[in-house]
Amino acid sequence: MSATATTIQSTTRARAEALVAELTDNGDLDSLVHLARMIGSAQDALTDDMIGRLAGIAGGGIDMLDRVNRSGVVKALPAIAQMVDNGDLERITHLARLIGSAEDALTDDMVGRLAGIAGGGLDMLDRVNRSGVVKALPAIAQMVDNGDLERITHLARLIGSAEDALTDDMIGRLAHLASEGLSLFDRVTRSDGFMGMLQILERPDVQEAFTAFLEAVCIARTEAKEAAPSVGGLGPMLKLARDPQTQDAMRFMVSMASHLKR
Repeated sequence: MSATATTIQSTTRARAEALVAELTDNGDLDSLVHLARMIGSAQDALTDDMIGRLAGIAGGGIDMLDRVNRSGVVKALPAIAQMVDNGDLERITHLARLIGSAEDALTDDMVGRLAGIAGGGLDMLDRVNRSGVVKALPAIAQMVDNGDLERITHLARLIGSAEDALTDDMIGRLAHLASEGLSLFDRVTRSDGFMGMLQILERPDVQEAFTAFLEAVCIARTEAKEAAPSVGGLGPMLKLARDPQTQDAMRFMVSMASHLKR
């Protein structure tokens, strides 16, 4: 044997002895011995049936790992870890348990009813969509904000209460009153004199004269309340007759009387 081989062998033996000493010091050598004994005891205790079962379990585990690897679940592990950290996975688990409990509690009759309700809801949504109510949602929202929708609701309730309170006799009277009112309105609209009066009242000069007449009546009524009582006699009558305004008023009355006679 050459000197180089002897040196290598000595070095390897020294390293092995140092490794064994280190394993002995930290207790790893005892752990390895116990593990070897446990493996030996397990080998002695294993029967052919147990070995077959373990082989089947190991094969199934390897097949499951192969399926997981091919399905790409590994790519979802970061998202699953994040869901575990923030508690979303636990919430999903509770939700799944709740759904499972609800499914166990549902009977065939309840499932039929829920299916009918869901079908009716979808039919209603389809009708709402086809009716164009969606276009009215901004206006409805504005009515809700300014309180108009609530006022309309109160008005509808008031009308409903009035309908509930109306008796047959009251409805008959109201119908008779409406009929008489419509008949009177028809007679008025067919009257030539009434239509002519309306045409006269539409004239600006007539409206101005009528306004001036009403204002004069109001002013005269106020002055009559504030004036002192008349003393009577011929003297005040003559004094009143000498007043130019009295003469103007008499001239206006005479002119109006002549026009009326004409």
